[in-house]
Amino acid sequence: MKNISLSGKVLLGVFSGIAFGLFFGEEVAWLSIPGDIFIGLLQMTVLPYIMFSLIVNIGRLSLDTGRKLIRYGTTFLALLLGIGLIYLIILPLSFPIRAGGSFYSPDFVQPPEVFDIVKLYIPANVFESLSDNVVPAVVLFSIFIGLGVMNLPNKETLLKPLDILTDGLNQVNKMIVKITPYGVFCIAAGVVSTLSWADLSRLQGYLLVYLLAVILMTFLVLPFLISIFTPYSSRTVFKLTRSTLITIFATGKIIVVYPQLIENIKEIIRSDSNATKKGEDEVDIIMPLAYPFPNLGTFMIFIFVPFAAWYTGKALLPGDYPVFLSSTLLSSFVAPITGLPFSLELLKIPKETFQLFVVSTVLTDRIRVVLGAFHLIALTLLTISAMGGYLRFKKGKFSKSLVILLIVTALSVLGMRQLLSQSMKRIPSNLEVAESFEIISPQREFVILESSKRNPNPKWRGENTLSRIKRRSQIRVGFYVKSGPFTYFNSDSILVGYGIDLAHQLATDLEVDVEFVPVPPGDLIDHLNKDHFDIFVSDVFLSGQYAEKMQLSKPYMNVSLALLTRQENKLFDDYKTTAALDTFTISYLERKEIAGDFLSYFPQGGAFPLQEVPEFFDIEKNGRVVIDSFTPDSLKIDTIRIQAHLTSAERASYLTIKNPGYKVRNPLPYHVNNSLVFPLARDDAWRIYVNRWIDFRQQDGTFDRIYDQWILGKPHQPEREPWSIYSNIVKPWFEKQEDS
Repeated sequence: MKNISLSGKVLLGVFSGIAFGLFFGEEVAWLSIPGDIFIGLLQMTVLPYIMFSLIVNIGRLSLDTGRKLIRYGTTFLALLLGIGLIYLIILPLSFPIRAGGSFYSPDFVQPPEVFDIVKLYIPANVFESLSDNVVPAVVLFSIFIGLGVMNLPNKETLLKPLDILTDGLNQVNKMIVKITPYGVFCIAAGVVSTLSWADLSRLQGYLLVYLLAVILMTFLVLPFLISIFTPYSSRTVFKLTRSTLITIFATGKIIVVYPQLIENIKEIIRSDSNATKKGEDEVDIIMPLAYPFPNLGTFMIFIFVPFAAWYTGKALLPGDYPVFLSSTLLSSFVAPITGLPFSLELLKIPKETFQLFVVSTVLTDRIRVVLGAFHLIALTLLTISAMGGYLRFKKGKFSKSLVILLIVTALSVLGMRQLLSQSMKRIPSNLEVAESFEIISPQREFVILESSKRNPNPKWRGENTLSRIKRRSQIRVGFYVKSGPFTYFNSDSILVGYGIDLAHQLATDLEVDVEFVPVPPGDLIDHLNKDHFDIFVSDVFLSGQYAEKMQLSKPYMNVSLALLTRQENKLFDDYKTTAALDTFTISYLERKEIAGDFLSYFPQGGAFPLQEVPEFFDIEKNGRVVIDSFTPDSLKIDTIRIQAHLTSAERASYLTIKNPGYKVRNPLPYHVNNSLVFPLARDDAWRIYVNRWIDFRQQDGTFDRIYDQWILGKPHQPEREPWSIYSNIVKPWFEKQEDS
């Protein structure tokens, strides 16, 4: 081990940790604890080092040097981010054409997350900023202190002790770096032991394209820039920084090895004959100043935005890119976990995709920091070269590099598109996922009637509905045939859905069988009052009309009003745009008063009733609906163009899966919620039983499990034993040998 370099030891630690985690699985998940301890030890000296280093080096700056640093630093930062913007336009071309909507997400009713830009950059309480690890605020505080010290006549009295303290902090960091191979072993083993390959398989499009972005930037674009403009070779840069870059990859954090990275850059500068002590000292200023600003690692993370649009069947249109790129510039000043929801909200991309990003951070956090670190290396070397007067533009090198870069980028994008086209075929679409859902609840014997008809067993005198159900050993459940995801027939002609699942659970608790009764649209009240069924399980809004004419259970789910409309239709994207329309028409099902409530916000709008949801899509294909109205004087024929359909966001989301090319929008100034209820046979004993059953099954989690599958699209899976090579392969083999 003595002859192996630090970078070799670190790399050995990473791969050993990966193998160890795969072999033992979740049994070694506890190794993440010593891994976190290692990261904490690395991190403990970093912020004080940055603070004191900035104060010392800015305090010794001349005004002229400060101006040059700002001018060159911002110029090269703009150059790097400009290149990043170009690749954010090019790389999404790697995603092949994919159609399909997305399941409902509770994020639909959540306000957009906002980040506190003041707290992030303004150190109102520097001790709070230090304790919360708010680097930009600490940097700004240090800059102001350094500027204040700059013109003091006796400043060296303060700066010399701080200089010694900075060196001491650097020495502490070097001591901790010696245990890096062991630290990264624990980190790698802990991460891999809990990795969910099922979730990551859904993300392969994003992970592969982002990995391509990191490879192109780290190994082609930035090295080319360094070799074109500076006297430093790419080989020297990689040789002197590789151990630090591997450590950054393993820990997933740049800041924990920041002093080490600064020392690497000083070594790169010393490798050139033009090296000066002044240039080395300027590294201590440029690096901490550059850290709070966007880097290409974080910048390229926003490829997730076009990925999320592609994944949900909403490809970004050319007109969306100015908004996408400008929001990326703004959001990249903060952590992706904060900035991405802002960009997704701005582009009206379903925010449930953000959960996929959270899963992806297991890998992306480790590769984005490598690109981020190399971004800082390139920015620092370019700025130092410009300030030292040895920045040169090598035309021949530029032409050659540009040709190589264009060819490699084009081939990479085309190759990735082809790869994703093939690999994504093996990953089920949301429609295939929805069609694969099975009933979660224990299933009772059931029959599905061909049509709605009166209960063949009338109630006896004084008998209530609950007693009759018990006497017949059968419950009659009404449903709409086309009311997904609540009640519908899947592609195998099996009756499924949220309401059907609940019906089986109710029948199980009653210990009876089920008769499913299909109810024609528009006949709900009439058929219920004529004793065609005992309970109706399709999605029915609580409304004054229904409360007056039917007996209803207590609410069992809250839903949010929404419009279903074409992807390209931007008229209903927000309240301001919709309110500015001269006129528009929406459709609705059996919910006239709900439509009236919606249109109370838009007096210029109109509403047209439909019998079934498929009518809306038929009208969309034909363009208009024709209305015949006969009067004694004449036959009047009107045509109305329906532009959106009013329903719940939960149902609308399912409809986007069944009908690609549509989206869900809420143009109201805020979210209007309504409740779903079960229409019941008019009987107090039956109503009391159902209400108590709702309470019981909500408390034991039954409603939540069924909701997660049918509404949120999370397939219900029984708890499985964690998988590992040792538990599933090695241990059973030894047990088999012992038995034999």
